Amino acid sequence: MSPKPLLVIDGSGSTVFAGVLDQNDRWLAQVQREGAPLEDLFPTIESALQEAGTHLNEISAYLYCEGPGSVLGLRLCAMAIETWIRLYPETAKLYKYNSLQLCALALLHDSPDLQEALLVSDWKKGAWNALTIENGKPISIDVIDDTELVSWKGPLYHLPQRKGWQSLPPGAQTIEYSPARIAEVCQHPMFLQATKGVQLYSSCINTFQKWTPTRHRA
Repeated sequence: MSPKPLLVIDGSGSTVFAGVLDQNDRWLAQVQREGAPLEDLFPTIESALQEAGTHLNEISAYLYCEGPGSVLGLRLCAMAIETWIRLYPETAKLYKYNSLQLCALALLHDSPDLQEALLVSDWKKGAWNALTIENGKPISIDVIDDTELVSWKGPLYHLPQRKGWQSLPPGAQTIEYSPARIAEVCQHPMFLQATKGVQLYSSCINTFQKWTPTRHRA
């Protein structure tokens, strides 16, 4: 990555986050605010840039959350980035990350002995985005239903990204979403992915396939 700072923008959760990383993955600034993305996104980004002593035309790349999460927050972030890369094409490098992968990598960082777990977030009524941890590594994200969720017998974690209409899964432990943890995991080979344009995660019917706890095992 470039020695110039990188701007991190995340509107996937119940808060709006913006931060500036230096070339050594250290935070020059990070700002997280409660509130609606429509009103708070741009003031949050402006505060982070001011605290870091930089400007959009000095940013080397954007790190953005693809989701899953708040549709409004994710789309507002996407529109902002698409505007800025047209205004400042020299800073048009883009890297996306997944909110569930961020939580999984942070969880594994804190619990290195964890070998198997399921991390879920709400998609829609009766359906969940689910990331499986196997052999101490995050595996692909699937969409599962309530029956499949109840069948899981291992450690279960729930990421509440928005005001949900579903109850906390039985036996689930709530996990906090913290974009500040990006500095700890951004060099992990599974975390960041370069993109040519802003690409948002989509939970769609094509991914809603029968899931079993053993699907990814040899």
